[in-house]
Amino acid sequence: MKIAGMQRLSQVDEHKIGLDLIKYSINHISQFCSHLYFLQIGDINEETLSHIESLGKPYKIVRTQVDYGRGWNFKNNESLDEMYRLIDDEQFDWVVYPDMDNLLPANMIELLEQADEIAAETVRLHIIECFGGVDEIIEVKPGFPIGPHFIAVKHAKDITFVGSDGFCEARKLDRKLVRHETPYCARHMRYVGASQIENRKSMNYFQEYFLQDHATIKYLENQKIDYYKR
Repeated sequence: MKIAGMQRLSQVDEHKIGLDLIKYSINHISQFCSHLYFLQIGDINEETLSHIESLGKPYKIVRTQVDYGRGWNFKNNESLDEMYRLIDDEQFDWVVYPDMDNLLPANMIELLEQADEIAAETVRLHIIECFGGVDEIIEVKPGFPIGPHFIAVKHAKDITFVGSDGFCEARKLDRKLVRHETPYCARHMRYVGASQIENRKSMNYFQEYFLQDHATIKYLENQKIDYYKR
């Protein structure tokens, strides 16, 4: 299976999760992908660019000329549209597109294979929140963490991204795509540690829920969402 990975490189993410976690995220997506595509938004730390080159995989980085906004007003779907167009004439089976602060599950390739078996064209995952470390997960309660995310699309022409009951759903220009709605989880690193919490506060879209005391559950690969519910 030939998989392309695409992510946004932004100043906001450098501030939000920090350089070490950005490199961690890029390493993580690269293990699933043969090619990497990045949409650069603003000025990026040279260390990040050097790190991408050091992975030894074909990659493309294009700096956008569009202002996609910040915070709650960030135009996720529009930026994904531009990023998807970076994929050149190379043909892939699938394109995965986790945010820079998301980590795909270890069984991601198996989930894509399952999607192929049922002729699905998109894959939707639940989101679990890292809290105190990338392997410490906050308990799942009603309303938290945020809802499911679409995170992969069958490579095809005329793909666009829209809001739906799953964040950033891919579709064709003329029709919806067949979904593979899985019970598996992608990790979200927005509150992974103390520095990320402080950075979120300064960005004015911090959720007070994450100042409360919470039980955490050790992350185990390939657990379904129900495992993290308490």
